[in-house]
Amino acid sequence: MNKKKSFLLIISLVVYIIGISFSLALNTFVLWANLEGQSFWGYPEALTYNSELTTEARLARLNCPVILTPGETGTINVRVRNPQDAPIEAWISAHISRPGETENMIREMRGVPLAPRESATLSWEVTQENVVNDRMVLARVFLRLTERHPPARTKHCGIMTVDLWNLSSQSILMISLGGGHLLQVGGIGLWSWGQQLGKQKRLTRNVLIAASLLSLAMTWGTLSHNWILSLISLMLGLLIVFTSISYSLGITDRAN
Repeated sequence: MNKKKSFLLIISLVVYIIGISFSLALNTFVLWANLEGQSFWGYPEALTYNSELTTEARLARLNCPVILTPGETGTINVRVRNPQDAPIEAWISAHISRPGETENMIREMRGVPLAPRESATLSWEVTQENVVNDRMVLARVFLRLTERHPPARTKHCGIMTVDLWNLSSQSILMISLGGGHLLQVGGIGLWSWGQQLGKQKRLTRNVLIAASLLSLAMTWGTLSHNWILSLISLMLGLLIVFTSISYSLGITDRAN
């Protein structure tokens, strides 16, 4: 292989690694915040929660900002709907992190009258005052049959706080996720451009494509606060990378 092609392969790998590092870093931080939210319950809800209890209303996805920067105000909202043919009152309680409060959280209970088949959206604002552990905002909402009933349904989310050169959260998302995935595509394109790929190079290209697809799935999990999708994508990505490295080392040993 001539020096020009070798240089092009090195550049393509550098571009790809920079791109996947950008997206992976942000996605992992957001996943971490959502996993931390798993343990954010409060007493007595952690003991009295029972998913087998009956509810008249339905709790939809909890929508939260992906990240929050200093000075920004984010909005957490959840949609609750009445699937019944009769009017009901849905009871929603929210726990939102806030240092200095009891259990480092603020609590709020709301009763929402809903006509048959009606939906309503409840919202709460969060700022840097809600940051715990120096880096994240945690939130959990509960659905109850009545004000006095134990919680029967719950949703949670974690919001990572980022301070990066005074950039806004939207700018950070565009650079880390949008720019990161574009660099991955560019790196794969450079790797494949203008040359015949042998077996080893095709394997490398396929590994890069697979890792990028899983990185894209992790990004989708990040944007939708689907931490299960993000976690599965991360684990599969690591499995593919380590398996490929082991396979390459085995080929090298056999060649020697």
